Amino acid sequence: MSNIEDVMFKILLPLLILTPFFSNGQLAKATYTMKVSMNMDFANNPNIPKNVAERIKKRMSEPQSFNLFFDQTQSLYKKEEKLDSPQGGRGGMSMRFGGGDGSITHTDLATRKQTSQQELLGKTFLVSKNTNQRKWNFTGESKQIGQYTAYEATYVYKKDPTSFTMSFGNRNKEEEKEAEASEKVAVTVSVWFTPNIPISAGPASYFGLPGLVLMVQDDNRVLVCTEVQMNVKDKIKLEEPKKGRAVTQKEFSKIREQKAKEMRDRFQNNGNRGNGNRIMIKG
Repeated sequence: MSNIEDVMFKILLPLLILTPFFSNGQLAKATYTMKVSMNMDFANNPNIPKNVAERIKKRMSEPQSFNLFFDQTQSLYKKEEKLDSPQGGRGGMSMRFGGGDGSITHTDLATRKQTSQQELLGKTFLVSKNTNQRKWNFTGESKQIGQYTAYEATYVYKKDPTSFTMSFGNRNKEEEKEAEASEKVAVTVSVWFTPNIPISAGPASYFGLPGLVLMVQDDNRVLVCTEVQMNVKDKIKLEEPKKGRAVTQKEFSKIREQKAKEMRDRFQNNGNRGNGNRIMIKG
């Protein structure tokens, strides 16, 4: 038996001896905490008030909570509802971070089809995509997460370099060309799942493994499952969201990029006029 076959046998063995885990219609709930870390240096932009810079850093460091409702065949992932405290006064600058309280993602675990309801600058979109089966690398590493034994699987993807730009002055063309010419970087994602809960569900796009995903380390983003409840009584229907303009993932990405460009242009044109602004940053 090869090393990979030996690893997979050890992972899947609990599935062979478990009694049926779910009864028809049984609903489970997993709660996750997400934290995003970003290095932001405001020293080169004296136009940003110190209290605003501190507020941005504080909001970015605050963990966010999400709930994953799932059964044997599908899941619903949504941000835990929370009221934001007022930010700043009249003529000040209001900050919002994260995926948005209106974000809901439905996943068909069999067909791998996902439908997400996402809010962007006051508008609601229904984003649909079919995710391909990832080329998982089962490392054989294991650890205890809560009361569950979890195993590690990894995959690699390429992304644009993470950057954070808030400019109240005009960027010259050379700076813009330099930013656009940045090469993609390889990111190794580490996902920990438990075969003790033999359902292939997981938060957001992290699913498709032989067990519930309990932890994700993806670049500057960390997701950790803090609680799993079986046979919950929450009045949640595992249905695709229906509110919003229907677009594909590719179309939504183009819309988001265009809106981000419009916001950058607006800040550059405003210069130092002192007008109040509302900034929304997606993590």
